[in-house]
Amino acid sequence: MDSSSATKDSQPGDAGPGSGSAVAALEPALWRRMADAQNAVDMAAAWLALQCQSIDGAVRGIVLLAGKTPNSFDSAASWPEGAASHSPALKQAASLALRELRGVTNEDPSTRGKDHVAAAHVAYPIVVDDVAKGVVAVSLRDCQPESIRSALRQLQWGVAWMRERILLARADEQERLLDRSRAALDLLGESLGYRGFDASAMAAVTSLAARTQCIRVSLGIRSGRTIKVRAISNSAQFGRKMSLVAALEAAMDEAVDQRSIIVYPATTEQIAATTAHAELSRVTEECHILTIPLLVADDFIGAMTFERFRDMPFEDSTVELLELTTAVIGPVLEEKRLNDRWIFAKIGESVELQLARAFGPGHLLRKLILAAIVGAAVFLSLATGVYRVEADAQVEGSLRRAVVAPYDGFLADSTPRAGDLVAEGDLLATLEDSDLLLERLKAVTERDQRSHEYDKALAARQPAAINVIQSQIRQAEAQIKLIDEQLSRIKLRSPIAGLVVSGDLSQLIGTSVQRGQVLFEVAPLNSYRVILDVDEREIGQIETGQKGQLVVTALPNENLPFFVSKMTPIAEARAGKNVFRVEGEVEGDTSRLRPGMEGVAKIDIGQRKLAWIWMHPLTNWARVWFWRWTR
Repeated sequence: MDSSSATKDSQPGDAGPGSGSAVAALEPALWRRMADAQNAVDMAAAWLALQCQSIDGAVRGIVLLAGKTPNSFDSAASWPEGAASHSPALKQAASLALRELRGVTNEDPSTRGKDHVAAAHVAYPIVVDDVAKGVVAVSLRDCQPESIRSALRQLQWGVAWMRERILLARADEQERLLDRSRAALDLLGESLGYRGFDASAMAAVTSLAARTQCIRVSLGIRSGRTIKVRAISNSAQFGRKMSLVAALEAAMDEAVDQRSIIVYPATTEQIAATTAHAELSRVTEECHILTIPLLVADDFIGAMTFERFRDMPFEDSTVELLELTTAVIGPVLEEKRLNDRWIFAKIGESVELQLARAFGPGHLLRKLILAAIVGAAVFLSLATGVYRVEADAQVEGSLRRAVVAPYDGFLADSTPRAGDLVAEGDLLATLEDSDLLLERLKAVTERDQRSHEYDKALAARQPAAINVIQSQIRQAEAQIKLIDEQLSRIKLRSPIAGLVVSGDLSQLIGTSVQRGQVLFEVAPLNSYRVILDVDEREIGQIETGQKGQLVVTALPNENLPFFVSKMTPIAEARAGKNVFRVEGEVEGDTSRLRPGMEGVAKIDIGQRKLAWIWMHPLTNWARVWFWRWTR
């Protein structure tokens, strides 16, 4: 029965038995073959033969190297040729070494001592950067511990050759990838140096022709269902009716239709049709042709065709380089081409794309949003509502009585202030009367003096003097009446019952007032009007008699009805817009209103479509703008 056990790594100073004879038996041809190997697979056969010849009692050997798919290992070499392909125990030891990433042994004591029969199997993994890149396994005739340790030691030392070859191959691959990337980036930089598509395309094909030793490099872009040649290297202009251009377009269509790279003459691995390429080769005198479709965002936007002389076929490395280069430059050229189109073409493509997403498969959220928009548009087009014009409003009394100073004088007393309620005849203010009393006394004294003079002139029978004195007496009496009238106006009283809306003289006692100066304004409490500042864009909707509702800031929970009573055909500029003054009469209970309250009023215009209510400001503006620039 088989048993598996791991062996400890040998020390560098150890030497296995028979190592001198093994070294003496090394064949120079194997060393040359191993040194001349181009890759790890070519090296594996010679290296395995050398390893097995260096191990005493080696019966067979096998080398497995990492395949192209992950976690797969393919047979790279066996010793003797094909001898290890039917040894499950040897493959089992190799698998165990790959799983555990260390040297392992698998013994079979039942076969010990039999000629040409393996009694033990040893395996050692080829590890690079802690990743298994392969494994070598050898079957031994002897299962003695010393033989097994010697074999594992030899494999451990020998694996360094394979590891070095794998590292060199990886470095070469990275260098090739770096060269390809550098070439692609250089070409991309040259193309980006031009703003337009035509200039960039010409620079790209000309540079590619020089870098890849091609006779001609052509670029075609899809236009509808066919491809049109847009640029040919070293050819600034070319006719559309040229047989070469037609053959190039057919070859590009052939590659894009089959969605594959086409090399002509076709290789044994290629299964694509090459009829159009054969015709192109005939037109161009049997040259080698390579066509690579340009794939951008899951869509083939065109193709590039490369032509070489008949003695310069396209190598696999060149095809890979050109495939990488076209993959890099294709999106850049497509972006430039799209940007060079007319604005109407861009709009049309955008509309077509949105329609395809809206009515094509997928994009469920977009469809739901579109359905909601269409439903809302239909609803707004059919549903109606009351259209209201909104305006800032201020409450005023229906009339306002002013209390003015009757003559120039000084304020003696004043008690009411703005906001106080007063009754008709209530005292509002008192003016100083001392100056008037003195003037009246002066006028009375003067009248008495003139009366005495009149008596004397009458006694002396002096008609002329009598007439003059009579005139002076009448003047004095008129002066007295004037002063008495002014004294009767010293006390200023409220002309009506209502609210004092302006005037506060309590802090101005003793100051002078001028004749006609407004001291107080009183408004009644049982009659109000509302003043609306209607925007000029809505004034055309307002008519006398229309009703509305008023909400003042002080009473936000009450809607006060009113109707339009007057429209003032004069505009005023307020807050950067023109407004018209519209007056309305407040109806209903006005006991809680006070003059000066501000709020918002809405005038009911009538039933309108909801779409018209929401959109008419924009449509009106558009009409004015259109008329301005078209008339």
